Amino acid sequence: MTEPVDAVITWVDGNDPAHREKLSAYLNSLGIPVPAAADPTRFNQCGELEQCIKNILRYAPWMRTIYLITDAQLPSFKSEFPKDKIKIIDHLDIFAGFESCLPTFNSLSIESMFWRIPGLAERFVYFNDDSFLIRPVSYEDFFRGDNLVLRGYWKIQSQNKLRNRMKTWLPFLKEWSFLKEEPNEHRNQQENSARIAGWDKHFFHQPHAPFPIRKSILEHFFKENPSLLASNIRFALRDPEQFLSVSLTHHLAMKNKNITIDSSLDALTINAACHSLKKIHQRLREADKNEKIAFMCMQSLDAAPPEIQTELLNWLNHSRSGGKHGSS
Repeated sequence: MTEPVDAVITWVDGNDPAHREKLSAYLNSLGIPVPAAADPTRFNQCGELEQCIKNILRYAPWMRTIYLITDAQLPSFKSEFPKDKIKIIDHLDIFAGFESCLPTFNSLSIESMFWRIPGLAERFVYFNDDSFLIRPVSYEDFFRGDNLVLRGYWKIQSQNKLRNRMKTWLPFLKEWSFLKEEPNEHRNQQENSARIAGWDKHFFHQPHAPFPIRKSILEHFFKENPSLLASNIRFALRDPEQFLSVSLTHHLAMKNKNITIDSSLDALTINAACHSLKKIHQRLREADKNEKIAFMCMQSLDAAPPEIQTELLNWLNHSRSGGKHGSS
């Protein structure tokens, strides 16, 4: 390891009465019901953050500081961890000068301000609080020289898919059910990011795993394009017009040939709101057996029955080793 690497986690405690009141007041000011972007499962907590931090300390002890981005909140378990390892950063700290965009309940807006975290290392790894390390990882699994290590593959942008080009040529095809596609907000935002970076035909799709980022790429881009920063952070809730700053960073790095694509480590996702108990157990067994799987995303854990929540958190807390990757 040649330079310090930090971890950044975005977190909100949706069970906090103050947060609920703030969100309710915002929605009431708009006169709208609770939209999908404000679904409680996006904010509710049931122990994920604590486990996310534990696993960073266990499997990546070489990471220097864990920055926890919050909105006037403090996790009750903070005192259980080394004081020098965790720093709480309030939204007010990174939105200084942009207070009109607060309050925000939108991780896409918050991610656009990462480069303004005081004291943040040039190299850092971004974790959602539902994204976990489950095996030892090394510095070189995220950074190699000046390059970011990315996992994923190229996909055709939706506007260039044959079925969508046909709809442009022959508008009546839009009514044919077999040509219709379910809207995919996350994909659209990745495509938005790729186009901003100059990729018009394809975009690089990545699994839901911890993402390596160079602070200087974000900082330089947003200082050169302040209008794009202002437009992306103005949304208090997720919006299809937004782009993913993480994806933008990676596509910009690709333009400069500062990326290394290496999918030797894999990620798995469990969605407690959608997956059956059988599927959940199948994926846990797969992760236990396959030493290439170093990352696990557990979405909507709050939607699972209490006994399943306990089982999944206990599984995450189980120590694993193996594979050719170790901590540096």
